[in-house]
Amino acid sequence: MKVLRASVPLFAFWLVLTGSLKSFDLVIGLVLSALLGWWAAVALWPTDDDPSLTPTRAVRFVFYVPWLIKEILVAATGVAEIVLRPRMPIDPLVIVYHSPVQSAVSRVAFANSITLTPGTLTVDLEGSNYTVHCLNKEFARGVEAGDMDRRIHRVFEE
Repeated sequence: MKVLRASVPLFAFWLVLTGSLKSFDLVIGLVLSALLGWWAAVALWPTDDDPSLTPTRAVRFVFYVPWLIKEILVAATGVAEIVLRPRMPIDPLVIVYHSPVQSAVSRVAFANSITLTPGTLTVDLEGSNYTVHCLNKEFARGVEAGDMDRRIHRVFEE
């Protein structure tokens, strides 16, 4: 069952990427999706702690992605402003942020969301503690505000 749950979204993604319904493309997509689905079930989720994408989670994720894109654009603008200033007011710092998210998929999604946002980089993850490199204090305040953390929790853990 885990193989099927991993393979179906992969095949849908294959269809979106290729945009082709030719039999050769469909067969290749099915084979690759099945192989990757099997690999995910064996290597990534060997226990019963696999991330299930329920309809509710899917809808919440669909709303999370535009919010994340907006945050990426806002942060990219902030980084561009800093870099384009003649004095380049960069004051990098490393913070340790404690997040209450519990599941492995939530922790990875949160760490990757931080890293995708310009001006921040998740350097390490130990348990619930995220070590984050920030370009300046403003970016650190954005992480510490916890908005992204709450949204990830809502998508994957409620």
